[in-house]
Amino acid sequence: MSRIVPYKNSISEKSKSAPADDSDTSLVKVLSAIEPLAQICQTQPIGYVVELGSNEAADKHLAQARQCLSQLAKNSVWSTEFVNPDYTATEDNPKPDYTNQCGYLIMGVHTALDNPSLGELIKTTKIIEKQIQNEFFEAQKLSQLDVHSVIHNMSEPKNRRVIIDIDVLAIKTADNELIGIAERYPFKHHEWVGLQELHQKGHLE
Repeated sequence: MSRIVPYKNSISEKSKSAPADDSDTSLVKVLSAIEPLAQICQTQPIGYVVELGSNEAADKHLAQARQCLSQLAKNSVWSTEFVNPDYTATEDNPKPDYTNQCGYLIMGVHTALDNPSLGELIKTTKIIEKQIQNEFFEAQKLSQLDVHSVIHNMSEPKNRRVIIDIDVLAIKTADNELIGIAERYPFKHHEWVGLQELHQKGHLE
């Protein structure tokens, strides 16, 4: 049975506005290399670093994502949950804060032959996203909307609500290398924070 270790906290006001500094060697040294997805898509790692994000009922939806992802792994560990602003928000298009969390899915220590490939895991994360999103929207349909609500929903920016977002940031190979995915790099500040926390606690060793 997979073990889930969730925590919750908030990034300080300074951290909320501070961009990730890719030249910070204390962070960059966590990664052995940065490789494009096409080059490592068929790799069968022994572990995956994933990032969760939600700005709609985040406690519930992150918990659902953790449970689904942990069922794929032999074990799983999770960083602190960090609440931080959506940097794409503007005065004309305000957006709710995100809650983000990093996790490490431990697939197998001795062999990677029976583990899902990176491509297979990414496909599975998108299926999990869709399942959680569908459940949320189906629940909403159970209550009828009045005219005001319908008009409000039609005029609301379409990119405002993110039920759940799951991304794979890096893989751990059988050679004990932690390889970042180029398409996700440079990582955002909260991603670095979560990755560094997992590293400092020895979960990525």
